[in-house]
Amino acid sequence: MKKSMLTALIALGFITPIITNTGASAVEFNQNEPNASAIIQKINQQQQKLPKLSEKQLKIQDSDIATWMPNPSLREAILGLLIQNGYLPEGSTVNDITKDLLASVDDGSIFDIDIDTFAGSEITPNIGEGLQYFNPEARVTMEISVADDSRAMQINFAQLHENVDRWDILVINPDKVGNSQLAQKIIDAKLPPKGNVKTLPSVYYLRANYTKNSNHIAPIFTESIDISNSLSPTINVTNDDFWKEIDQSLFLNSVVNSALIAKSNDYAILSPGSFFSFNQTSEGNFLGTLPDTEAIVDAMDRVNNAPQAYYTLLLQTNLYHDNQHQEILLGSSIYADFHK
Repeated sequence: MKKSMLTALIALGFITPIITNTGASAVEFNQNEPNASAIIQKINQQQQKLPKLSEKQLKIQDSDIATWMPNPSLREAILGLLIQNGYLPEGSTVNDITKDLLASVDDGSIFDIDIDTFAGSEITPNIGEGLQYFNPEARVTMEISVADDSRAMQINFAQLHENVDRWDILVINPDKVGNSQLAQKIIDAKLPPKGNVKTLPSVYYLRANYTKNSNHIAPIFTESIDISNSLSPTINVTNDDFWKEIDQSLFLNSVVNSALIAKSNDYAILSPGSFFSFNQTSEGNFLGTLPDTEAIVDAMDRVNNAPQAYYTLLLQTNLYHDNQHQEILLGSSIYADFHK
């Protein structure tokens, strides 16, 4: 690690560091201009009064995972992934996780950490602390699911961003109020860019209820698409359809995409970007049309036969980009069913 100029000068003895809480004030040192030996003796006497950790205590502190990975939910998530990937045997506990073990995982191995507050996971400011001990050639990501984005406000985003390759926050809420303060806090953290689109961190607001199925969402339908007269309908959406409260002046490149989803298993018949095509017609307004392709014609025939079996995911994304710091994706999803 490169030393700062100040650190180097202190190490070489050219600058004496400020000693705090020693009881030896600058006024005491200036009286009668004592020599250097007297000053050093005074400091040593004061420092001897401070409690010192024994070698055993230091070793315990280093080995105690609660000390270097303080978030309990993160510890449990890491334990599960280490067992799943064969780095620890079944029946292991979090106390079996060591810094050396994390450093020894294989190059290119992937650890996708799920912090789900709906399932009881705990969010703390230092939620990313401890992940810096992973082999830097492994890929470590974190997805955080919350019902209220104010809970994510306490996260130290600078630390999290530094310790993982990518992080995402999902706000699953039927009211889906976009919190401008959360976006501003992330921007104010001035995160350094990682230079890879795969590492683009994101915050998504999903207009849905949380469920225990594999998809974890039950969409709330706020729009309905009429196919009674045409299987190539047009739809209009606005910024207000996606956001209740957000400062969009912080973002650029607002884009709307859509996907066709089967209700039975939440399977994407047509993935985002492959269904309705949207053009921005005026500030905050988007017009969606269906391209005349064989895939869409076939899909709409299926929708026509059973409109109640399908729905559309509409996703608006906004990009934060200031040419200096990490780009951040802010997304909002709403859902539309079909009727005729």
